[in-house]
Amino acid sequence: MTETISIQERPLNIDQASEFLNFKKSYLYKLVCSGKVPCYRPGGKRVFFKLSDLQEYVYRHRQSADYEIREEAERIINEK
Repeated sequence: MTETISIQERPLNIDQASEFLNFKKSYLYKLVCSGKVPCYRPGGKRVFFKLSDLQEYVYRHRQSADYEIREEAERIINEK
C-alpha cells in the first residue's frame, strides 16, 4: 500500500526533527534505531520524518493527571 503525503507536509531532516521535539540529535537517532519513532530512509542513509508522525509520537505518550486516575479508579470500583 502506498502512503500519500500532502504537498504541504514536507519531510523534516534530523536537525529539524530534533529541534521540533527538543531532543538532542543523538537521542533522536537512538529512538530511530530502536524503532520508537517512525522515519523514512530513502537510499538507506539519511533519515527523514513526517511532522504528523512526530506529533503522534508526542501525543501517544500522555501521562494522566492524578484526578483522572482517581476518577477512573472510582468508575471501576462503582461498576463492580
